[in-house]
Amino acid sequence: MEKIVSFLRKNVNGKTLYTDEKIYRLDDGRLEGTYSDQISFSNMFFSKVRFTLDMFVVSKEKIVEINTGNEVQNVYSSSLFKYSLAKRQSTGDVTGTMMFVSSSLMSGSIPAESTVSGIYDMKLENNTLSWIDDQMLYRDQPTAAGTFRPVSFREKCRFYIDESGLIYERNIECFNVDPKTMKRTPSKAEYPLFVSREREV
Repeated sequence: MEKIVSFLRKNVNGKTLYTDEKIYRLDDGRLEGTYSDQISFSNMFFSKVRFTLDMFVVSKEKIVEINTGNEVQNVYSSSLFKYSLAKRQSTGDVTGTMMFVSSSLMSGSIPAESTVSGIYDMKLENNTLSWIDDQMLYRDQPTAAGTFRPVSFREKCRFYIDESGLIYERNIECFNVDPKTMKRTPSKAEYPLFVSREREV
């Protein structure tokens, strides 16, 4: 874990990254969304066995019905998330949670509200820190009918460095969730690879 903490302290804590606008499809292609954000990492705390890190996200997201152009959702928000991870004595692996803490939005649909992800398979190889972010329970995803369906995300994430600086990648896999059994089945939602980069000031 010491190498992971050192990587985060040196390369991630105190950094701000930017995600250019991305387009995605929901509800069997009936909805189209656009998303961009600014992500800041800060307030890292660490000890010999655990560490925490805050992630502050300022995002813009708009979803429209493709056939009519009607606006389903248009959100500009600031949200705080917290990573909390520890080294497991049984395996030596670093696992933990990523939890939604608060948002500037006080009403309406907030897909990340009261959500928690399990973090596992964290490893540092060739100066790249990668992990799996597996959402627990489910979140709300809008439909063209004006309703919501329960879904969950599993994201393959990684930090790495290139000539431009720090890069944060998220490859999202979406699942439909049966809220009674929590059984997950693959969703037809189409998300691109989200890439966030540093920018020159």
